[in-house]
Amino acid sequence: MKTSFFRENPVISRLILVLAVVLQISVIAAMFVRAAAIKSEAVKNNSVIRLSCTAYDPFDPFKGRYVRLSINREELDAAGARLGLDLSRLAKTSCDYYMQENYAREVDKINWQDFNGLNPVLELYVDKKGRAIQKALLVSSGSQEIPIEEYIRGRL
Repeated sequence: MKTSFFRENPVISRLILVLAVVLQISVIAAMFVRAAAIKSEAVKNNSVIRLSCTAYDPFDPFKGRYVRLSINREELDAAGARLGLDLSRLAKTSCDYYMQENYAREVDKINWQDFNGLNPVLELYVDKKGRAIQKALLVSSGSQEIPIEEYIRGRL
């Protein structure tokens, strides 16, 4: 009667499971460490950029709900020139703004012409290598700019 290698060697099975879990945790931890490093460097070097954008809200069964942004390329190029960096790739990599599911559902209810009338602005932390993480998606509310999440909370 044939038996499985892993059934015959439960210690090896457990070791492989532990290694797989450690690998997964390490990847997630590395993502957080990298984001913190980019944010820290951007704050230290005053390299937080603001980009006007327009938006629409797609739904993807694999990605979930998010706001898809079209960034103003002229502003992106100007920010890159100010920082002495080529930021052209950010036009594609910074275009998805994720938010909590209940907020995203509320954003779905807003007519996109009305949403774009709120003059959305994407703020990004940018490090010396041109890597970026999102700081906030801001919209105009009255005479001030507020994060989109705060705007949506006011609608709920």
